[in-house]
Amino acid sequence: MNGKTEIDLTTFPKRNQYAWFSTFPDPTYGFDVDIDVEAVVALAKGRGDSFFPYFFYLVMKGVHSVAELHLREEKGHVYRYETMAPTWTVMSEAGIYNNVGCEMTFDFREFYARVHRITEKAKMATPNGKLNQDPVIDRPDVVYATCIPQLEIVAMRHPTPSGDHDNLSIPRICWDKFRKKEDGRYHLILNITVSHTLVDGFPLAQCFNQIKADCLAPEKILVR
Repeated sequence: MNGKTEIDLTTFPKRNQYAWFSTFPDPTYGFDVDIDVEAVVALAKGRGDSFFPYFFYLVMKGVHSVAELHLREEKGHVYRYETMAPTWTVMSEAGIYNNVGCEMTFDFREFYARVHRITEKAKMATPNGKLNQDPVIDRPDVVYATCIPQLEIVAMRHPTPSGDHDNLSIPRICWDKFRKKEDGRYHLILNITVSHTLVDGFPLAQCFNQIKADCLAPEKILVR
């Protein structure tokens, strides 16, 4: 597990927000945002690569760019983690979904290799009764991600464990099938769901805006 720093809740600038939303059994909320991924699709296709690791890296980069998204609740304490590990769902050839994950790397070439290798392995996995296939998934310093490439969605809602504020403090992310819109460019809908005890609308909007900007010029970031 990577380095973490405990937040002093007596001086935490947003302690009023934390105290108020801590009274909610489920304080999560999320935004569903249209993302222009024309340049990301073109870059991945031009290289003969999978779109999923390309977009996932840009999402993880955006999440890491916002301080509030590094925060996690743990048994009445709040910690800030230096980095967050990506975890995601994969449907196997048997039609069974599994959760997988790995350590975060900001070297895109290595990130692509890890995500692609783990995804392909999970696709061939036989059902074994376990949902979480990698130990990293059970840690707090993670991000939960999934995608629905079979469907164009307008909005979505994550299943959440009401009352479990530790787990609810982990960001949940989902995106749908990219498709051409009226402007002739590929778009998708990205949902990021967070706990309002730690993340208010302003930093969450900053995260989305970072992802949107990076998706318009991905060749500067996704260097292979």
